[in-house]
Amino acid sequence: MVIAIALIAIFDKPNPVRKVLNETWLPFFVISLVALVIAPSFINALKTYLALLSYASVFALAITLIRNEEDYGRWISAVFLSSLIPVFFGFYDAALGGFASSNGFRINSTFNHPNILAFYLVLMISVGFYFYKAKVSFIPAWLRKSLPIYILIMFSLLLMTKTRSAWVACFVFFSVYAIIYERKYLVFIGLSLVGALMIPEIRDRVLDLSQGNEVVNYSKLNSYAWRKLIWEDGLNWMSPSHYFFGYGLESFRLYSVNFFSMAGGTQSGAHSVFVQLFFETGVFGLSAFIWLHLRVAMLLIPFYKTNKLMIFSGWMFLLEFAFYSYADNMLSYLSFNWYLWFVLGAVYAVNLSKHEKLILDSAKSD
Repeated sequence: MVIAIALIAIFDKPNPVRKVLNETWLPFFVISLVALVIAPSFINALKTYLALLSYASVFALAITLIRNEEDYGRWISAVFLSSLIPVFFGFYDAALGGFASSNGFRINSTFNHPNILAFYLVLMISVGFYFYKAKVSFIPAWLRKSLPIYILIMFSLLLMTKTRSAWVACFVFFSVYAIIYERKYLVFIGLSLVGALMIPEIRDRVLDLSQGNEVVNYSKLNSYAWRKLIWEDGLNWMSPSHYFFGYGLESFRLYSVNFFSMAGGTQSGAHSVFVQLFFETGVFGLSAFIWLHLRVAMLLIPFYKTNKLMIFSGWMFLLEFAFYSYADNMLSYLSFNWYLWFVLGAVYAVNLSKHEKLILDSAKSD
């Protein structure tokens, strides 16, 4: 339905989205289509391909729906306020004992896994912080003043997900912001870091990376060492003849029982978008995926001088996604990708409308 609605929106009337999609998503989709054709399991590959199409569709819908600041305020407010449901349910989830995990207590709220909730919370924290610092007019003043409290509430849930990559991404977002714009925030960031490490479960989760880094008689590995092992096994198993176009979509999981030394007859995802795409779509698919994100970042460059904080946030969203993609199955997290790509599309669309309005006003004055 999302793909169908996007197609209607794209071809319904002249708009900039077709040009944007051609410059960003199209190369990746063409190569992924080849990977779909050669996939060992066509049905599973088709599901993945449709999911990827839906991410681009949500991105396109944001661009077609948002034509001015009023549209942006209405849609992005809906996106942000919808976070109330998973935030409140997160505490209910915590009260019930959370997500069953070998890493102890974790919560996943309304999402399928704690990692997805964590990535979503980082996105919502970043959007909320932009609302607060930019003093946006579409958020009532009383609500905007309450945003720091709401952000702190989301921080507490983020800690309970125990997702280290999301912790690091959130830390990087605020650290880079502080270094570039307001260095006084470095003090708060430092105090928050010390405070978090004083919580035993948080400290243990971080220290877990210091042990279980070697494979000795199939001993228990920490999560990062496990990831490195499956990456090495998968890449070493690849034939050079498949370096260009890979083995087809969803082939990594299917073939993992053949090459992963700790598979035990169970299929496993790559837990890295970069490794997965190289294995499944080859160097061409991986390059097209990287180009997609770089090109979106480049499209935002002309708007930086007129809207620094929003464009900075957009760039950080892309950087955070790249960081997550290094060690997680991000292409499988449909709900998070929909939120991310709608927000990115909204950032581009509202700034494009402002830019066009400035050009039009300048032409009229001349």
